[in-house]
Amino acid sequence: MRVPALVVAAMITAAGPAKAEGGFRFSEDLVIRKHETAHEWPFSVDEGELNCIAVDGQKFVFFAEMLAPEKQGGFGKMVLPRRVVVSANLVALLASLEDRALYAPYDGLETLIKRLAPFERMGWALCDKAEGKGI
Repeated sequence: MRVPALVVAAMITAAGPAKAEGGFRFSEDLVIRKHETAHEWPFSVDEGELNCIAVDGQKFVFFAEMLAPEKQGGFGKMVLPRRVVVSANLVALLASLEDRALYAPYDGLETLIKRLAPFERMGWALCDKAEGKGI
């Protein structure tokens, strides 16, 4: 799993003061597809990976595009997939400015948040399953 430094910084900032739970927990990646969901699709690609990272008891959900092996590049020329925050928290969404084209076009933040909310809850469930799988 690759998480850009800006995203990690935003997660730590959004998490606020450390809680008693402590540590990091990483979920397994869940492949989700536009045609397999009943919810309005918030992403500009038709499929990707949803995952969750828990930091000191706060859950952070991410969506990443899936790159075909030929698009990933070779040794020394690796291309990382774009990754965005999946959250109803406006501050957390700021961490996705660089890859915001991964969100489907939207006419306002309210629209984006309504689209992201069910996927954020789906990601939280991944974190709950990962209980005890931390560092």
